[in-house]
Amino acid sequence: MKSMRNGRDKMRTLHIAICVIHVVFCIAFITPQTVSASGVKDTKHNLSVSGPGPIIALFEEQVCVFCHTPHNSHPETPLWNHDPSAEENYINYSSATLQAYATEAEAPQIDGFSKLCLGCHDGTIALGAVASRESDIGMVTIPDVVEFGILGPSASGYLGTDLSGGHPISFIFDAALAALRNSQPALSKLNWPINDPDVKLYPTQGALGVQCSSCHDPHRNWAVGGWPPLWRKETHDDVCLVCHESTDPIGH
Repeated sequence: MKSMRNGRDKMRTLHIAICVIHVVFCIAFITPQTVSASGVKDTKHNLSVSGPGPIIALFEEQVCVFCHTPHNSHPETPLWNHDPSAEENYINYSSATLQAYATEAEAPQIDGFSKLCLGCHDGTIALGAVASRESDIGMVTIPDVVEFGILGPSASGYLGTDLSGGHPISFIFDAALAALRNSQPALSKLNWPINDPDVKLYPTQGALGVQCSSCHDPHRNWAVGGWPPLWRKETHDDVCLVCHESTDPIGH
């Protein structure tokens, strides 16, 4: 009798262990995708008919298809679906104090994740131009915002090919750059190394540096109040101060 009870206890213990393993497996392999998909669905990057913004497709119901495909993807990054922009003559950011490169003419070519972002945001290629479809996904037309499926200059996400008014992108950020910048007494300092769980350096120019995705999360907006768009932290400063040292106001 005691032997039978011990046997049942062992079976019960084994059953509980299997259930625990199953739960852990689900958390490890299912939850991240579920959270990511849920996040994208609530942002302007949801261009399907269920999107929360005015820029949406005519009929397309799939959310992820505008950027990703499980088969026959572009080689720029795994599972990338959207056709990359062929534009090469961007006007890049430059300033007298920038240490990453000397002049606008010497700015490195936009590459990596930033180039993928510009596939929609530079306004040279249709939002629905994807590798997995024989023809572009049709988009709702909004005069000067989306015309012929292409993002227009009145759209909030439109960057165009003149990138001189934003933050520099596709440049190497490393110890050498930080040392060079920090050797200039009149300039604000750079932090190094960058070890933040949210704001990261990404591949560029054969090394690691700043890309659009360093500050912006394409899948979710963490900013309180929703601004800046698709921001990687709760406030504007929270992101900036990962790379830039805080400076006192003038006169203090």
